[in-house]
Amino acid sequence: MHRPLVLQGPSPATSPTRPAMFALFAWLVAALAFALSEALTIERAFVIPLTLSSLVIAQGVFYRRGGSFRALADAVPTRALVLFHVVRAPIGVAFLVLMTHGLDATFARVAGIGDVVSGLLALVVGLFATRSRSAVLAWNALGLADILAVVVTAQRILIFSDHPQTMEILVHFPGMLLPTFLVPLVIATHVLLFVRLRRPAAR
Repeated sequence: MHRPLVLQGPSPATSPTRPAMFALFAWLVAALAFALSEALTIERAFVIPLTLSSLVIAQGVFYRRGGSFRALADAVPTRALVLFHVVRAPIGVAFLVLMTHGLDATFARVAGIGDVVSGLLALVVGLFATRSRSAVLAWNALGLADILAVVVTAQRILIFSDHPQTMEILVHFPGMLLPTFLVPLVIATHVLLFVRLRRPAAR
């Protein structure tokens, strides 16, 4: 007597995305530990762009190599990738508020206004327009341009200006989580969306 064939998906223990999810969690824990350690000072601010760029490059390398990291990235729906960026809106508001408490005004305006706009548009596009490739593409280009402008402005002030202390927020918790975790993810998801939009159909 033949037993009926039972079709089932991979168990959690054998899920191809499990190692990548563990790695992302470990990255977050490491970023938290580094931020809470107060090990970085404004005098060693050059570490920030090196760390940020290294993390972005590492994500690209792992994606191109395939495996669990690529499986996880490809499994995330387009809607979720866009809505992830909604978090930028409250962060942008925080930058504008912190401008009144000593945060560099140029950085606060570039990062604050840009992130609020990008975050609110992410909410609209994510909820109502993910089926429109042109809408996602336009928002993605705007959001990437904004975050790159924020990064360049921050590094210019930290490394080349005479008042890097006005960016002290980036070397203390929770601000330190921006260059060591959130911003690399923001840039990587923008790039992933461009890659996905080149395919015949985005999900």
